[in-house]
Amino acid sequence: MRLLYSFLKRNLPEAAGFTGRFRMQALKGDGSDRKVFRVFSGKKTHVAVAHPQGRQGRPSENASFFYIGTHLRSKGLPTPAILAFDRRRGFFLLEDFGDLSLETRVKGLKDPEQVKILYQQLITLLIRIQREGAEGFDSRRCYDTPLYNSRFSWERESRYFLEAFLQNYCRWKKPTQGLEEELTRLASLVDQERSRVFLYRDFQSRNIMMAGNGFGLIDFQAGRLGPPQYDLASLLIDPYVDLPEELQEELLDFYISSWSQKISLDPSAFRRHYEIMAFQRNLQILGAFAFLTRVKGKVYFEAFIPPALSGLKKRVQGDLFKPFVALKRLLEEL
Repeated sequence: MRLLYSFLKRNLPEAAGFTGRFRMQALKGDGSDRKVFRVFSGKKTHVAVAHPQGRQGRPSENASFFYIGTHLRSKGLPTPAILAFDRRRGFFLLEDFGDLSLETRVKGLKDPEQVKILYQQLITLLIRIQREGAEGFDSRRCYDTPLYNSRFSWERESRYFLEAFLQNYCRWKKPTQGLEEELTRLASLVDQERSRVFLYRDFQSRNIMMAGNGFGLIDFQAGRLGPPQYDLASLLIDPYVDLPEELQEELLDFYISSWSQKISLDPSAFRRHYEIMAFQRNLQILGAFAFLTRVKGKVYFEAFIPPALSGLKKRVQGDLFKPFVALKRLLEEL
């Protein structure tokens, strides 16, 4: 903490409102290992992040956060201003977007029409992020591979589901050979989508803040290039808010209609690829929640496993998944 205090004392004068004294309040973390603090200085607040583990690799996770945040902000997109960055120690001083997340905002709305309008506004922003974020983006500066593709999806989503969720969380003891073959085939379908946009990778309601009259984006360090359907699926099947299926369909239509105004696309092909990406994202969600619950001891994530599993079971009832009998048999037993 002494080093973080020294970092803040050196850099707070460059952020308006420093009076020579400040105090820090620890903020509740989510799934990350970062330590995050709100810094109070006079009438100003900022966010301080300490992430020593993020210094590892070339490029490092912290370096990717700095690059991606700066890149997106240069496009006029709502990432926080990075006021200072200590690369060697893994410290950041950031603009403060406050405490009101999209998740909290949605759960406080009583009118479904207001929820729909809010998500339409967010989808309009997502399309900007995808298109403008890809312009001039240097994927070599991504810390965790430059591209979301079938290999990445198999390793980080399908296998994550098998190991973290099925084996470690569910204590599954039955053979999974046929299941693994089917999951490999499904992951390979990711590469059928040739479009490449900026991919946030974790575009969900806890990483989107309600800032001023718009949105604020956080936790974008895993960004890379990838298919447009992935971030849309992350947003719509997000178990933190558990949007009704009817609304998900309306918002998918809204995205397709809005995207069609930018480029020509085949709606039926887009929907097919959406189902694939939503399926893979669903596997990732279950793997992550299981890992955070069992390994990290963050048991509050366990409450979101049932809606995520329910969503996966419903998804595989579609025509696309008819050939995958081992997968469907497994989900019937869970």
